[in-house]
Amino acid sequence: MTTAGVIAAFNQEKYISEAVLSLAEQVDEVIVVDDASMDNTQDVLAALAVPNLIVIYNDVQLGVSRSYNRAVAASSAEILLIQGGDDRSLAGRADRQVQALSDPSVSLTYSLPRVIDARGARLPASLGSEFSVGSGGFDPLNFLFFVTNYICAPAVAVRRSDYVRVGGFRGGLDLLQDYDLWLRLASEGRFAYIDHPVVEYRKHAFNLSRDYVDLDSPKQRRVSAEMDFIRNRFLNNANEATIRRLAAHLALDLVRFDTLSNQEKVAIIQLAHGDKLQLRHGVAFLFEAAGEWDAIARFERLGLELSDLSRLAILSDHGNLEDVSRAIGGFRAADRISAKRKP
Repeated sequence: MTTAGVIAAFNQEKYISEAVLSLAEQVDEVIVVDDASMDNTQDVLAALAVPNLIVIYNDVQLGVSRSYNRAVAASSAEILLIQGGDDRSLAGRADRQVQALSDPSVSLTYSLPRVIDARGARLPASLGSEFSVGSGGFDPLNFLFFVTNYICAPAVAVRRSDYVRVGGFRGGLDLLQDYDLWLRLASEGRFAYIDHPVVEYRKHAFNLSRDYVDLDSPKQRRVSAEMDFIRNRFLNNANEATIRRLAAHLALDLVRFDTLSNQEKVAIIQLAHGDKLQLRHGVAFLFEAAGEWDAIARFERLGLELSDLSRLAILSDHGNLEDVSRAIGGFRAADRISAKRKP
C-alpha cells in the first residue's frame, strides 16, 4: 500500500525540518501545507533537499483543518500518516501502521506518543497523561462520545479513502477537529492500537494542545463550544446502528428503545450523558414534549414522568452545578431510563 505523511505547519521554523525528515524515508511522499507562516518556516521548507517532499503554501491562513484537507487532496497515497509540524515520527512507524490497516475492519490505527520538549529531550510519560488510556479493551466510539478524546492525532494513520468518505477534518473546528473525525471513523470500523510509540509528540509553549489549559480561558471556552457542537451534530446524524451501539453502552432497555422515534432516541442518550450541555439538549426536547397533548403518555414511553422534567432541568443548570443536593432527583430520573425499569 502506498503511503503519505501529511503535515499542517504554521510558524514552525524550529521543528519543521525534523518533522519532514522523520517521515521522508518511511513513506512514498511527504506533503506539507504551510498555513501562511509568518516566520521562516517557508524558507526552511524550500531549502530541504527531500525528493519526495511536496510543499503547498496557503496565501492566507486557512486553519489546521483546511490545511490538512489540502494535503490529503494533493495525495494519491492509500495510507495517510498524520503528523504535526513540530512532531517526529519514529523508525518503523509506517510499516507498523500499514500492517494494522491491512485489516479491512480497521478504520484507524494509533499508539501512545513518546513525549518530548522543545529541545527534543524525552519527558516523563505522565506529561502525556491525556493519552494514557492506550488500548483499554473498550469500544472507542463509546469512550470518545461519553468520556473524551484519548488519541494523539500525530500518532494516527488512516486510509485515504476512509478519510475522504467521512468528510475529513471539519473546517471551522480549530481545536477539536481530530476528536470530530475520530468519532466518525469509530462509527465505521475498529481502532487498532499499536503497543509501541510511533511518534514523538512535542509539548512546548506555542503548540495548539498546550494553549487552552486554563479552566476559564477563552480557548477553553472554545473547546467546550466545539465539544458540544461535535457531540450534538454526531448524535443527530448517526445511523441506526451507531445510535443502538450508544444505547447498549448505557444499558438501556433496547426493546423499549427500538420503539422510540429517532428524536426520542437522541434525547434519551443526551439525558443519560454525563456532560451538562448534552443533558441540556435532552431537557430542551422534554420541554417540547411536555407541551404536547399526549405529554403524559409520551413521557411514559420514554420511561419518565412529567415531574422528572423539573429535576433534570435543575441537574442541567450551569449556574448551579455545585448545588448537588438540588440535583439528586435528576439522578433518580436518569436511573429510570435504564433497563432496571421494565416496560
